[in-house]
Amino acid sequence: MKSLFLAAGVATLAISGSANAAVRSLGGPLSQNCYQAALSHDVRSFAIEGCTRAINEEGLLDADLAATYVNRGIVQMTAGRLTSADADFDQALAINANLSDAWLNKGFLRIREGKGQEALPLVQKGIDNGARREALAYFARGVAHEQAGDFRSAYSDLTKARQMEPKWALPKEWLAHYQVGR
Repeated sequence: MKSLFLAAGVATLAISGSANAAVRSLGGPLSQNCYQAALSHDVRSFAIEGCTRAINEEGLLDADLAATYVNRGIVQMTAGRLTSADADFDQALAINANLSDAWLNKGFLRIREGKGQEALPLVQKGIDNGARREALAYFARGVAHEQAGDFRSAYSDLTKARQMEPKWALPKEWLAHYQVGR
């Protein structure tokens, strides 16, 4: 009978800015700039200020307001302002409790903090609510499982992420730390 042996180093992955799920906003120019700041990992103070101005001044529709909160949260998380980022994701979820990117980014935040067990239900809610980039969601869930010590589930999710987006290097790089034995 074959058995699966997984050996991996302790995961302290701080999900990089490139792994965050920014949300496209069709609101005004400030909210669009906030979206671009989230995509480009712009952590300069004026990027956060621009997002705040979009929230306070543009009279955004709920969907765009929630998206802008997520995007400002991403900028804040990338800048290391984790408490403020978490509050922004909560604001987005108060507007739309089914916003997958808000759930995923809350999960990414817990992973950055090394709290994989806490990240798991958050990432799962993102998956359940239709994560736009499923491979990213499964990758995050895999890392969270690894942090929680469940290496079988981690390996399974990381493999699934690699299969979903074979050209995305991060799952392949992460899987390289595993050894599968019989």
